[in-house]
Amino acid sequence: MNTKLFYQAVLLGVVTVLLGLVLSVVFGSLKPELPKECEVWNKYYVMEVILFFSGVAIRLLLSTDMGNKYLLNQ
Repeated sequence: MNTKLFYQAVLLGVVTVLLGLVLSVVFGSLKPELPKECEVWNKYYVMEVILFFSGVAIRLLLSTDMGNKYLLNQ
């Protein structure tokens, strides 16, 4: 695997997490009242992990020929 691509994928994963956190704070006031047991759902930072791997996967998909051709129009 290309080292530059790997670093770009990790950076995009981190940016995705940061953007996801900012958006969750901005839109956090819109959330409905949740039951008491839902308070521990973020105990293991599930949202942040999913956002990170989503950013990594997006970067890796965009680096493929199909991603460049269809998603980036290159």
